[in-house]
Amino acid sequence: MQVDVRLPEVACIALLLALIAGCGGGATDEPAESAGPSTAGAVSVSQPSNEPTAQAPSQAAPAPAAIPTISLGGGSSSSAPTTSTTTTSPAASRQELLDRMMPLQVMLGNWRGITQREAGDFKGLGDLNWVWDFQTDRNQPAMVMSSEEGPYFRELRLTYLTDMDAFRLTALDDEGTQRTFDGTFSEPVEEFQGDDRRLHRRYRLEFTETEPADPKNAWKIVFDQQDNNRYLLEMHRRRGSRFQRFDTVGTQRKGTSFALNDEDYGEKECIISGGLGTIQVSYEGKSYWVCCTGCKAAFEEDPATWIAEYKAKQEMP
Repeated sequence: MQVDVRLPEVACIALLLALIAGCGGGATDEPAESAGPSTAGAVSVSQPSNEPTAQAPSQAAPAPAAIPTISLGGGSSSSAPTTSTTTTSPAASRQELLDRMMPLQVMLGNWRGITQREAGDFKGLGDLNWVWDFQTDRNQPAMVMSSEEGPYFRELRLTYLTDMDAFRLTALDDEGTQRTFDGTFSEPVEEFQGDDRRLHRRYRLEFTETEPADPKNAWKIVFDQQDNNRYLLEMHRRRGSRFQRFDTVGTQRKGTSFALNDEDYGEKECIISGGLGTIQVSYEGKSYWVCCTGCKAAFEEDPATWIAEYKAKQEMP
């Protein structure tokens, strides 16, 4: 059998097929990045390299510690760490107030007042009674003075504002108008031995009216404590750019000083204010001391709470 092989024709056909294969496929200038790992069955070819190959660690390196985020202002973030805010307890804040008010407790009790200026047909003012008030606001107690015959005030309410570092005096005059004063010591508290060989206290506490209805008629009040048994209440009124005194109310104590340690002080500490106890009260068969009728009323309203706070204070170092 004779095979007719035409080599030139076969070569031409092969060359034509090679040219057709080389012209197909349209390659791009930028290589496309793989969007993911290679599929199964793909062959990975390693290129040889003369550079040393770094050994992969057997375990993943630990992640770096997170840096806490500090938030300023009122914004909040879920990634921000939770921080605890230390706040002063009401009992601790009240104790700070009582510590600042302690020098003024010398005014507690009953006083007889007399004014240098004629008030009607008489100069006497009757009784002025200073007591503690823990019932209106237990966390903001105040010393309160009431008088039925006072020519200027029917009630004075004296407390200390810890956030302002100042004393606050609220006055209700005989016409029912309320005046508010802020003040501080113009002469510091001084303790000295009196003629009775007891420890006495003196100071000068000045108050200026805040936001008066008539700025040209603003008032200033000065407590001039001379000793445990006498204090002067100076009344000033604005005249131009200065204050001018228009009256002085002199007071004399009726009875015994409440504030300072007498010889028989002993355990007679007021369970509420910390002053000298003068009135005995009892609860569940046990006796305690209070310094005034105001503290007595507060104790009788809630004795268990006051006793618990007093015991906690005694246990503090």
